[in-house]
Amino acid sequence: SQMYELYPNKFLQLDESRVYVLNTLFNLPETYLLACLINYFTTSPNYSRENTGVRSGDLLMSFNSIFQDVRNAVDWMHVHGDLKERTIQNLSDYVNKDPRLPMFLARIRQSGAKVFLLTNSDYWFTNMIMTYLFDYPHGASPSEPHRDWQTYFDIVVVDARKPLFFSEGTILRQVDTKTGALKMGTHIGPLLKGQVYSGGSCDIFTKLIGAKGKDVLYVGDHIFGDILKSKKIRGWRTFLVVPELVQELHVWTDKCQLFAELQNFDIALGNMYKNLDSSTNEKPDISKLRMAMRDVTHKMDLSYGMMGSLFRSGSRQTFFSSQVTRYADLYAATFLNLIYYPFSYMFRAPAMLMPHESTVAHEHEQRLSKEDNSNTTSRKTGEVRNNIDETQSQFFKQVPSKVTHTHDEDCSDEEDVPGAPDAAK
Repeated sequence: SQMYELYPNKFLQLDESRVYVLNTLFNLPETYLLACLINYFTTSPNYSRENTGVRSGDLLMSFNSIFQDVRNAVDWMHVHGDLKERTIQNLSDYVNKDPRLPMFLARIRQSGAKVFLLTNSDYWFTNMIMTYLFDYPHGASPSEPHRDWQTYFDIVVVDARKPLFFSEGTILRQVDTKTGALKMGTHIGPLLKGQVYSGGSCDIFTKLIGAKGKDVLYVGDHIFGDILKSKKIRGWRTFLVVPELVQELHVWTDKCQLFAELQNFDIALGNMYKNLDSSTNEKPDISKLRMAMRDVTHKMDLSYGMMGSLFRSGSRQTFFSSQVTRYADLYAATFLNLIYYPFSYMFRAPAMLMPHESTVAHEHEQRLSKEDNSNTTSRKTGEVRNNIDETQSQFFKQVPSKVTHTHDEDCSDEEDVPGAPDAAK
C-alpha cells in the first residue's frame, strides 16, 4: 500500500539524480549496508518515519543523505581505505581458486590466440591476487613444473581506469615489476612480452595487438565498466561472468512448477477475453486471477532468497537481465565453462519471438487455403502481371538471386589470408 501511495501511476523517472542502479558485484555489500541502515532508522524508537526520511527531534535525516553517506564511504574504502590490504590478508576467504585456470589459458595460447589481462587494480594488488590464483605445484598440466603467472599472458595492463580506457584513455606507461612503481616517460613501440603496462587506451591497445573489435573476446564481471562500454563503444565480443547463475539455475529447475503456474494463468487470462470484442459491454472479473498471479510471483521471488532473482521479477525480466541480453554475447557463472567447447565453436543465441510473432500460429491448413485462393486469382491475372513485371523491370533493380546479408556470420576476407592477425582473447 505504501508503494501505491508513493507511485500511484506506477511510473518512476529513471533519472540519475533520482535512481542509482545497483547491479554489479561491487554493489552487493553496499546494498546490504543500505538495507540494514534503512531498517535500523525506520524501526528505531528514537526516530519517527517521514515521507523522505526519518526524524529525531529537530534532526531530519533524509534517505538521500543516508545513501550519499554510504556511497561516499564505499568509494573511500576502495580508493583510500584498507580494503585491498584486508583482502590480501585473507585471500582464501575472498578469492576462489580453480586448478583448471592454468590449463585453460595455456590451451588458448596453443590455439594461436593471444591472452591479455586488463584490470583497474594497481600492480601490487594484481600481482598478489594472480600469484595466489596460480599457486600450484604444477604448471598448465600436472606433468609441467610451476611457472610465474605472467607467463600465461601475452600482455598485462594494470591501472586501466575502465570505462575511461574504452574512450579517450590515459597515457600508456611501463611498470617496474620489482618496485611496482611506474617508469619514467611513456611507452612507444610494440608491446613487449613479459612487460607490465599501466593505463593506455583501447585505440592504442587494439592497434598494438593487431586486432579488430570482433577479434576480441573480453571477459569481465562488471556489466557497465566491462561489458556495456567495451561492446557499445568498441564492438568487442563480450563474456559476462555472473556467479549468481548457479543459484538461479537451481531455482529454475527446483521451482519449475511455479513457472508453469504463471504460464497457465496467462492462458486463463486470455481465455476470459477470448470471445469479447469492442462491442462488448461485459467486463470480466479477473481480480481472483490477479491475486493468484501475485501469490505465485511472491513465492517465486522468495525462492531466490532475500534479494530476489537477479534476472526475473515474476514472469518479467529485470533491468539487469535486459542489459545482459543486449550487451553480453556470452554469459555464465564462470568463463572456465569454455573448457568444454572447441575454440572453433560457433555460439549462436536461440531465435527469440517478438510479441506479435508469438501470438500467431503458422497453421499448415491456413497456408494451403491461402495458396489455393492465390492460385485461382493468379490464373485470371497472369497475363496482366507479366506485362506489369516487364514494365517494372525497366525502373527497378532485380531481386538478388543469392544471400546478401552477413550479420549472422563472422567471415571476412582477412581470415582467409595467411599471416592475418590472430584473434585476441
